[in-house]
Amino acid sequence: MFYRFGRILLTVIFLLAFGVEFLLAQPEKQSGFHAEEPVLITSAGQSADVLMVKLLAQKAGLKFIFEKLATPGMVDSVKSVILVCGGSSKGLGAARIDKEQEFKRIQNILQSAEKKKIPVIGIHVGGKSRRGKLSDYFNQPVAEKADYLIVVKEGNRDGFFSKIATGNKIPIQLPEKIIAIQNILKEIYGK
Repeated sequence: MFYRFGRILLTVIFLLAFGVEFLLAQPEKQSGFHAEEPVLITSAGQSADVLMVKLLAQKAGLKFIFEKLATPGMVDSVKSVILVCGGSSKGLGAARIDKEQEFKRIQNILQSAEKKKIPVIGIHVGGKSRRGKLSDYFNQPVAEKADYLIVVKEGNRDGFFSKIATGNKIPIQLPEKIIAIQNILKEIYGK
């Protein structure tokens, strides 16, 4: 009798330990947010980070249009928008636009998406290097108007994005590593 009880107890302990480990290994859920393809991927600040998100979108199997200098009219041909925020003076120079022109372009894309009821996902992958005066000039309007935010945790050390998300009731995910965004995109787009 004691032997049988011991085996049952051991089995229960094993299942509990395995179950806890399984639960801890599960990826963070993204609050049921979903979007449809095709998606327009563009920069908000002309940093090279947009190329990283393009690669993650390819690996996630998304159908997308990629254009660093997308125009508001391009929103007409998609069902969602990804704005990759983070400013780069070098990137702005290469694009031959100044920060005010870029800001206006982003505002127009956000307005066009809102008017057409197309969800906007704001993504920030640049960490500390894409924070500061120039970057936050673009980070803030994207964070305030996005329907969903994905911010690599290092870029939110001061709570900049999470405060905006909380204040505007925008769901946010804060993955530890950039590569985790691939799976988040798969969840969002049902891949």
